[in-house]
Amino acid sequence: MDHQSFRFYIPGVSFLFPIFLVACWITINNYHDSDVRLFVLVGGITAFPTIALPIGWWIYNAYRVWWLILTKGGYENKTFVKLISKDIKPFYSPLNNSILIDFCHIKGIESWIKFDLDIFQKTFYPFTSKAKFKEEIQQKGIHPKFTESLSDFILFKDNGYDYARSISSVRYGIESGIFAIGLGGIYAFGLKSIWFHYLHLSSNYNTYLLWFLILSLLSIVLILTLFIRWKNADKEYDARLILTTVTSLDSNFFETSFFADNIPKNVVDNINQLKLTSNSYAAFDLDNTLLIDDIGEAVFAALVKQNLVTDFKWKDYLNLLEQNREAAYKKVIDVMNGLKLNKLKKITHEIIESEDSYIEIEGGKIPIPKPNSIMQSLVSILKSKGIEVFIVTASNKISAEIICWKHFGIPASNVLGAEIETDKNKNISSTVTEIPFAEGKVKALKKRFKEQPIVTGGDGSWDKFLLDYTQSNGIRFWLGQNKDEYKKLKNEFYKDLSFYHIQRE
Repeated sequence: MDHQSFRFYIPGVSFLFPIFLVACWITINNYHDSDVRLFVLVGGITAFPTIALPIGWWIYNAYRVWWLILTKGGYENKTFVKLISKDIKPFYSPLNNSILIDFCHIKGIESWIKFDLDIFQKTFYPFTSKAKFKEEIQQKGIHPKFTESLSDFILFKDNGYDYARSISSVRYGIESGIFAIGLGGIYAFGLKSIWFHYLHLSSNYNTYLLWFLILSLLSIVLILTLFIRWKNADKEYDARLILTTVTSLDSNFFETSFFADNIPKNVVDNINQLKLTSNSYAAFDLDNTLLIDDIGEAVFAALVKQNLVTDFKWKDYLNLLEQNREAAYKKVIDVMNGLKLNKLKKITHEIIESEDSYIEIEGGKIPIPKPNSIMQSLVSILKSKGIEVFIVTASNKISAEIICWKHFGIPASNVLGAEIETDKNKNISSTVTEIPFAEGKVKALKKRFKEQPIVTGGDGSWDKFLLDYTQSNGIRFWLGQNKDEYKKLKNEFYKDLSFYHIQRE
């Protein structure tokens, strides 16, 4: 018997055994005809090998459907899965609108592979809808859920693969067998009540009807699981074929050196020499650091221009900014109270997707922020090294999340911004008391991490707190446009440390 048959026989026997015991018990105690007794006993034993395999196949596949539901479409949490996940370092790169995965450590591939988003979803999120997939990676980042195709791809060529499959068949067989014996017990108990009713040994019609309905519904559910399993199996099959195809085509191979083309060589060399741990991360300011100009200011200007904010004008903001920068940033969040959250998101998307260069308001021109292409490449290089990139910004968190994913592939979970709270009707209702500004950036990071960042970047004197918080052997980037300010920082504070000035493109 091959290991696949063994995988199905265990749940088949487990399901049929309690039913057979109940049938024998009822027959022995309620039928005096020896032929009937012999038929049930011998017929049941004879039928076991015949029907155990197809019944077990049915039960096993039903178990797999429920297993996928309970794991939310994921794969088992085993050590070998963690070892696979440890080195593949997947991330989304807006520069080529692809998801990149490091297969350099996998024999026969030994390169980075680029996946179209749709192809990646079919390979690693096959049981998740496209809409849910996009939402999930934007919120949590790229974390392949279904890695069975990848683990099989690696192990298939190994001599121990068949042995591993046989061992897993025993495990799956026993797990599905436990599931099967529970189902078999329900069917056995239900058939006993129905059988007793037909033998007039029970006068409780309601009990008979209840069990008849329970077993009927349970049978319908089990039949439906076959259709679900059929669809899931087709998706699993596609995932394996797609993975094999994508990793076999030279056109999908990707050189991460592409990201270093517009970055000074000494910076790239320094990044390559960083001593990394599993907890290494980078922390950047957003406005005028990763971005050219300010997303928070652009969103506020749009709100004023559309009369969604009326009691605090653009000139009021500029006046407060001169007096107290942090208070101005807080006020911009406070005046959003009562605004629909979806409206804030809509305006942010409109700004990001606009082809205009600025927003005209109160005689002024407020620039629409664009990504700094050098920083896009720099973020991609850090990700390719397995360094998680985080954003600490005084701009509202919602707008920051949207633009960070759009231009840098940084998920919402990695954005630490001015918090936006909402009421039950999704109206903004937050009153800001603390924002990630100046020393507040360091406070935000300390709440999230025990370790200091290994790479940081900022653009103003208020970002010195963040730069100072960098590990001593780490790298600091300065995006400010004042060269004299950079020289002063370099000579007075970071003379013997890795401190680089990154120009605007």
